[in-house]
Amino acid sequence: MAIAYLPVSSHRFKRSPFFACNDRPDTQYGIYNNRLYPISSGYDERVHYQHLREFCCLYDVPETPLLITGPDRDDFLNQLFTRDIRKIKTGRAVYALACNHEGGIIMDGVLMRPNEEQLIYVQANGDFLNWANAQASDFDVTIQDFDSWVLQVQGPTSLDVLEAVTKTKAESLPYFAVIETDILGDSFYISRTGWTGERGFEIYSKNADFDGIALWQHLLEQGQQANLIASDISSMHIRRLEAGILDYGTDIDQSTNPFEIGFGRFVDFKKPDFNGKSALADTDHRSPRLLGLKTPDVAPVRGDTVQDVAGHSVGSVTAGAWSPTLGCGIALVLLDRGISHEQAVTLINQSGQHAAAICALPFIDPEKRLPR
Repeated sequence: MAIAYLPVSSHRFKRSPFFACNDRPDTQYGIYNNRLYPISSGYDERVHYQHLREFCCLYDVPETPLLITGPDRDDFLNQLFTRDIRKIKTGRAVYALACNHEGGIIMDGVLMRPNEEQLIYVQANGDFLNWANAQASDFDVTIQDFDSWVLQVQGPTSLDVLEAVTKTKAESLPYFAVIETDILGDSFYISRTGWTGERGFEIYSKNADFDGIALWQHLLEQGQQANLIASDISSMHIRRLEAGILDYGTDIDQSTNPFEIGFGRFVDFKKPDFNGKSALADTDHRSPRLLGLKTPDVAPVRGDTVQDVAGHSVGSVTAGAWSPTLGCGIALVLLDRGISHEQAVTLINQSGQHAAAICALPFIDPEKRLPR
């Protein structure tokens, strides 16, 4: 099914400090962790996609950073996450999955150690905070939403913007590194991460007490030499699909385990017990179920179905788009059962049947050279 837009009251949802920078009569908003974010601001997504690939774009994104402090913070997070948190060095970040006791993925996100006293988990959409707090009673730890707001600057020239606004040399901030720095007199966390598969960085506020409009305008002004423009999720969406970046609640949820989405490498069975460890060790569901799909004729959309050569339904599209770089339709597909090889299939949508092929992810840059 295609994305639907409904006019709803916004009074129960949080507006970012950058809200006025995107709010126009034709702006369409999504809701993510009770935060409004601009899905479409009336831009030409193909033009902005190309700009993202050649220069850089500024995005107001609804990620929700959680602050974890206290003497038991590493032990607590090691109980929640499938990888060994103790290995994260100060000034570094990692991708981290949390599973329920049955091994299903309950959350994914980036876990950062910006200093020796704090860890920050930039969670995807979902009620991870209450779930985590329910398991914190045996630990001397605090986990909280500290009202942090996030911007992303993404694209090949993005690090020129970083240098312009922070005086940080790009070579001193490698991929998945984290720093604390001042911008316009306020302190922020910055990580060399993003949701596009391009070179880029993210800015996280330390609270909501800052001038978001001034920061937005400052980035655009200082980013002129890098050809920085304001954009929205539509251009980011195409690139995240090409890069095989997953969206929790759209592509993965508690019905999938790390092996089924190709992320078994993030499960560390050598560390002490963690949520889902026994179930993951014992599961027979280890073949990939979340894979890519290419089709030459059409842009797939969420809800399109996939049939095998015998005409049997074998799965559905979780997210799709037309890839200008590849010149074909691409999609993430969740199959009913795992497969071990690429295969020809048929994509079924409202316009009929279309030849397609299941393939490995990502579609572009499997060695992640672009973001590095």
